Amino acid sequence: MNLNHRLMIAIVKRGASRDIIAAAKKAGADGATVLYAEGIGRNEKPTFFGLPATHEKDVILIAVDGEIELGVAEAVSHAGKLGISGHGLGFTIHLSQLLGVPHLNDREDDRKKMRGVETMAEPKDFQLIVTIVNSGDSGRVVKAAAKAGAEGGTILNGRGTGVNEQQKFMNFTIDPEKDVVLTLVPTGFAEKVVASIEEAVDLDAPGKGIAFLIDVENVFGVNHSSLNK
Repeated sequence: MNLNHRLMIAIVKRGASRDIIAAAKKAGADGATVLYAEGIGRNEKPTFFGLPATHEKDVILIAVDGEIELGVAEAVSHAGKLGISGHGLGFTIHLSQLLGVPHLNDREDDRKKMRGVETMAEPKDFQLIVTIVNSGDSGRVVKAAAKAGAEGGTILNGRGTGVNEQQKFMNFTIDPEKDVVLTLVPTGFAEKVVASIEEAVDLDAPGKGIAFLIDVENVFGVNHSSLNK
């Protein structure tokens, strides 16, 4: 089992991913996957002439070796101008296992032989709240999270079928559309944000959705003082 892989996630303005991926590759990353999303942050106006405004985003996923994590993060942050307000943010998540990249696994095996057993990870300062709800409910999730102190959220669209969702049309099964909301918050008030989301969307009711938290390691392109208010 590999213990030194990271998933780097950068959330940036639509169209900025090309330069960021090029910079990540130059810093040692093998490649990336781009997902299209929409989001709203503290510095982005939610309406335009009274109409809801859609802020299109690129969500970039990059799997990296832990030893080049900081170098890739620095390259991504510089290429995407992530230190400038409104340009985006990035963070990394520890992966307990990564498949489909045998060259990285071989590299990790060699390091483990040299240094022995890995140490336990330290408690993390940030957490990623992942909320999966029915399509159209994402606005309430983002609003509830902001009310509890979160800076904003990123929305991905998907499909899913649960035990309480068996819909059919002319003998064809319909997969209900889903919204996946990503919310990055300091660990200190993650539970408060989750409680606010849970109340706003009634997650305890069947078929309403789920939410879970993921420990986040390195965070870059973020005004830490504003997140810790």
